[in-house]
Amino acid sequence: METRARRLRWPVYLAGVLAFCLASVALREAVLCYGRPIAGILVLPDATVSNSGLPTWSGIRQGLRFPDRIIEVDGEDIKHPPRAEYPATALDRAVSRAAGEGRGSLRVRVETSEGVKDVELDIEPLGPLAWWTYAGVMFFAGALYVIAALIAMSAGRGSAARTFIKLAVFGSLVLFTFFDYHTTRVLAPLLWLAKPMLPMAFISLGLRLPDDVPLIESRRWIPWVLDGLGLLIAAGLMSMNALGKTAAPFEIATMALYPVGFLFLGGMVTGRFIKARGARRDLLRPLILTLVVPHAVIACGFLMHGPVKTVADMITFPTLALTPLATMVAFVRHDIWKSRTLLPRFATRAVIAAIVCILAVAFGAAIAVFFGAPFAQALLASFAGAVMAAALVILALAFGDKAFFPSLAQYKPTVEQLSEELTSIASPNEVARAVERTVRRWLRCDTIEFAFASDPEKMDVPVLTTQESGAHKISIDSPTKVDAGGLILPVLFRGVILGNLRVSQKRQGALFTSEDLDLLKTIANQGALALAHAIAYAELERRRKQQAAAWRDEREALVETLSAEIAHEIRYPINFFRTIFKRASDNRILDQEDIEIGCEEVDRLERLVSGLRRMATQHVERRVVDIAELCSRAEVLLRDRMGGHTMATDLGAGGVIRCDVDKVTQILVNLLANALDAIEEHGEVGVRWRSSPRGGELYVWDTGPGFHGDPSRFFAPWYTTKPRGTGLGLAITHRLVRAHGWNIEAGRRDSITVFVVTIPAADLVSGVDRPPTDTSSSETRQLTQGKKGEVA
Repeated sequence: METRARRLRWPVYLAGVLAFCLASVALREAVLCYGRPIAGILVLPDATVSNSGLPTWSGIRQGLRFPDRIIEVDGEDIKHPPRAEYPATALDRAVSRAAGEGRGSLRVRVETSEGVKDVELDIEPLGPLAWWTYAGVMFFAGALYVIAALIAMSAGRGSAARTFIKLAVFGSLVLFTFFDYHTTRVLAPLLWLAKPMLPMAFISLGLRLPDDVPLIESRRWIPWVLDGLGLLIAAGLMSMNALGKTAAPFEIATMALYPVGFLFLGGMVTGRFIKARGARRDLLRPLILTLVVPHAVIACGFLMHGPVKTVADMITFPTLALTPLATMVAFVRHDIWKSRTLLPRFATRAVIAAIVCILAVAFGAAIAVFFGAPFAQALLASFAGAVMAAALVILALAFGDKAFFPSLAQYKPTVEQLSEELTSIASPNEVARAVERTVRRWLRCDTIEFAFASDPEKMDVPVLTTQESGAHKISIDSPTKVDAGGLILPVLFRGVILGNLRVSQKRQGALFTSEDLDLLKTIANQGALALAHAIAYAELERRRKQQAAAWRDEREALVETLSAEIAHEIRYPINFFRTIFKRASDNRILDQEDIEIGCEEVDRLERLVSGLRRMATQHVERRVVDIAELCSRAEVLLRDRMGGHTMATDLGAGGVIRCDVDKVTQILVNLLANALDAIEEHGEVGVRWRSSPRGGELYVWDTGPGFHGDPSRFFAPWYTTKPRGTGLGLAITHRLVRAHGWNIEAGRRDSITVFVVTIPAADLVSGVDRPPTDTSSSETRQLTQGKKGEVA
């Protein structure tokens, strides 16, 4: 990645070196021309009168203007100069000769649109106003274009950035060679190339800023056509001057393109701004001020002619510097090149320093010349002085920061170190100690203390305790307190004061600086954030412990509930065995039914014990069984509780289900036992079964007095309305019903209490799947009914 970055930067360095070399050559030629005699007018290489010039010059005052052309000087024909010499060179030579002879003027013959006329031109030196207007300002604007181009090359992405780079390159060429084009003409070919290409680049930029217009997206050849047209005009300028002919037609075409390019750019940006909405409008708004307005001013200056044009140049040429400046500002503030790059502080300061140095050189040279110093020496001395001053200022500022503002140098490492330390701290006291240690590392004070808001004796910042939350809120704006005792900074988080940071006076009475205060505020803000985090973490830890304690209590309650359930479920088999044992103690012979039921209960108890491990997952082992058989089993287990009561059954047809026989037996036993406890002496209990295509319903009812309260609470553990009840029977029943995926409800219907177990159709068995009739079960039911009175 680093190699690739270096590979991408070398064109930037190369472009910078080439621009510096070009600017150095152009500046050297311009400095040599300072104070040189001119004939009251500036001319192009083919001796055509330029649009540029001061209104006080004799040629401008006598009405000479572009495209008038000088053809003779003091009787010498310059229209057809020797080979490889510009006509303007002969004019310069005649002016120098006349000035050397002490003459104050020379006579020239000029071709105008009205015909040939003779004009007397005054010889005068090229003074500071003309030099700074047509050379100094141009060099400054050209340097800005170079800087803008280098920035776009470094960070720009996309077609708009590439188009601007092209524009900046041609713009800097035009600006660096403009003065030379009117004086020594050493760099004239570069101007012929760049001059027609620049307005074409402005038109291309208008089509691509801030992104390509639909016309460009469908016709990508348009920018190439514009560049080709610019190259054709450049070729015409070069060829006409090479042939010694006037290039006025090409110059006119070129000059006409400039206002067109400037106005086109401004019109495109303005039109897209008017049509834009939302975020796109916000992006285009700054371009209106930074690009459209300066180019509109420049376009107006190009459209003027005559004496007004020379005055307008005083405004137009300095305005040229606004274009690269506005572009750089738009890049930094609005990222018009869509670079998504980071703004480097060093590079930004270097650009600003370069611009300031250029201005310092210009002002220094101007002041030196005003006091009589030769211009070349003044410019050189100003350049050396500006560079030396910049270096000395940087060193002096660095020394001053180190000597008087040490916190400025310590700012970044201190903040980074504190941030890293606070990330591993979860205690408010440790946060306070970390803040104190951090401040003590760089600030030379005797006392550094971090006080909490919960300690009002150490809080000197006025606070107000709210009644609602008990939090300490600031009663005023809580400014930083500065007094003879030092500094007191409030530690705030979301408007709540968590404490303050107290710093005593510096040792030996040294003054606090603004950077000290900024760093202390940053540390206080970081401490506030860490303290708020520590408080929240402590609260979270407290709640976690509470949750863990609640979980332990829940587990203990679960164990107690499970133990009680086991005790509750083995009660009925124990009662059955007690009855059998009493009969055996009376020397009564046990019949076959008692033995079979006893064996079944022993097996059920064994399964109950072996299934304790699976009780948490509610494991259900289903098999097909008849409802009648389940009711008979439950009735046998409860016969010691039946007394003189009978269990009425209305099982209808289709009462065969898939279920865990032991668990459903428990369900019936618990519900029937509950019903027997509820009925009076002549009450009744019973079981009814009804099936349908959607499922079946098993009703356990009694004629007792009913219940009071919310029926949903009956199935909660430990809830009971009986004096000696455990509150577990219905809770166990509900758990077993839900383990099957069934549902149970309690209600009161026509003075009868009913518990309804709803069984889905998936657990019903049709007649085809019904198991064969269990004769032993039928015989068991008959024997049970025959001996009901005896057992009771």
